[in-house]
Amino acid sequence: MYFCYPRASHNTIASVVAALACQQFLPFTALQLNHIVHSLADYRRQSKFNCDSSAIRLGSSVELKNLDTNERGWLQLVTPSQASYRRNRISILSPLGADLLGKTIDHDVQLRLLRHQLNLRVLTVMSITPNKIRSTNENP
Repeated sequence: MYFCYPRASHNTIASVVAALACQQFLPFTALQLNHIVHSLADYRRQSKFNCDSSAIRLGSSVELKNLDTNERGWLQLVTPSQASYRRNRISILSPLGADLLGKTIDHDVQLRLLRHQLNLRVLTVMSITPNKIRSTNENP
């Protein structure tokens, strides 16, 4: 996820900072945990398809722009068991994932890890919720 690299003098340091931003960290503060729980509860009440103006939630695909390097890229917020840094799937319990929850288009996200600042802007949000599967015995 090259677009999450901070501006740094060494590529190795930049890649470590980007990886840490996307890895699950514990413990959370009470306020962060409360925010995550409320975001997950709101997820259950969302409509079937929201594009651009929806808030970021579990399952959302998000286009981000690194404000320092002007790089762009997509990632998806997933549960910890589905997270894969190489596949651009980050956990909602990672520092970046937790900060993205509830944000909308044009919101800026700032993270500080290992004394390096990540400055990202949300460009696009896409959230798709699959339809409930109906049995063949149900009436339409």
